[in-house]
Amino acid sequence: MIELLFLLLPVAMAYGWFMGRNSVKQNQQTEKQDLSIKYSTGLNYLLSNQQDKAIDSLLDALKVEDDSVEAHFAMANLFRKRGELDRALKVHEHLVRLGGLPTKAKQQAVFELGKDFLSAGLYDRAEKMFSKLLKSKTYGLKSISYLLQIFQSTKDWQQGLSHKKQIIKVNDKRQLHTLANFYCELATTAFEQDKFIDVIELLEEALALDPNSCRANWLMAKIYENHEQCEQAAQCYQEIYEQDKEFFPDVIAQMQACYTRLDDLESFYKFIKKVYDETASSSALITYLNYIQEKHGHKKAKEFILTALKRRPTIRGFQHFIKMQMSQSDNVDNTSLDLIKELISEYISIKHRYSCRTCGFNSSTHYWSCPSCHEWEQLKPVRGLEGE
Repeated sequence: MIELLFLLLPVAMAYGWFMGRNSVKQNQQTEKQDLSIKYSTGLNYLLSNQQDKAIDSLLDALKVEDDSVEAHFAMANLFRKRGELDRALKVHEHLVRLGGLPTKAKQQAVFELGKDFLSAGLYDRAEKMFSKLLKSKTYGLKSISYLLQIFQSTKDWQQGLSHKKQIIKVNDKRQLHTLANFYCELATTAFEQDKFIDVIELLEEALALDPNSCRANWLMAKIYENHEQCEQAAQCYQEIYEQDKEFFPDVIAQMQACYTRLDDLESFYKFIKKVYDETASSSALITYLNYIQEKHGHKKAKEFILTALKRRPTIRGFQHFIKMQMSQSDNVDNTSLDLIKELISEYISIKHRYSCRTCGFNSSTHYWSCPSCHEWEQLKPVRGLEGE
């Protein structure tokens, strides 16, 4: 009898293993069937435009198998693109609360939830989400970028500058440029209160972060002018030309005023001639023509502008040419020229003076931050036939 038991023991073990394996397969098969049913139900709800029920069904399916996480991210992003933020929030919030997700997927869920809150204008909640990811290798830098957007929208410049060390560490040029403008915003407030030392210190911090910030030099020139330090102001205007040649036409008049106070217009016109030779700017041309007319007479000035218009025709340059013709036409009926001048002036008045180099937004007023894309220092004078 004992020998028989020893013979049946391996058979019993094999049978137990076989039945157990079949049981696992059956359970797995049941789970897959349940998952398939829930997904099919969710898709049916979507097709019948019952999106809220579809979301609930698909989220329920996620509990069964976490491999479907990417599908849920795709679904939530689709909702956000369609402007259905409440549904996108529902999916991302569920993913954030879900236990057992891999770290990378959990961080992605937090990041996407922050973007949902930002799109909905819920800045405080978005800030909390992005702040959780500052140490993330994958989402740290992206989160700082969104945090700076939030601080820009809320005008919380100091809070933005609290991330200065981390931004310097990664040496992200775009974010350094943004921080430089945060310093410029603080300097503008100090400028309005005529705090000379504070303005200079803040602008030096801005230039240390972004040496190409023409806004910092523009503000520095203005505070120097206010304190009768015209030589330093003139130097700032020259640096603006080296930083951003497209923006420079906007400061030519102020630069000329500085050199007039310094009684050194010769140096100013020498510099403007260089600017015109390198950029063919209409503003530089018109300014330099005044010098030619004063030094060499109307004939030389007329020859110069005709050559300039052949080289690079602009409506502003042609308007100035008409003005020169009228000023020299004594005892002559200037009715036709006057009409042309009025038509050109009217045309120029209705055209936009500035254009954003990032998004193409047009404006008759200058803004340091583009009202459309919110990029800093991208609104510059229009170039071409209708501009500079």
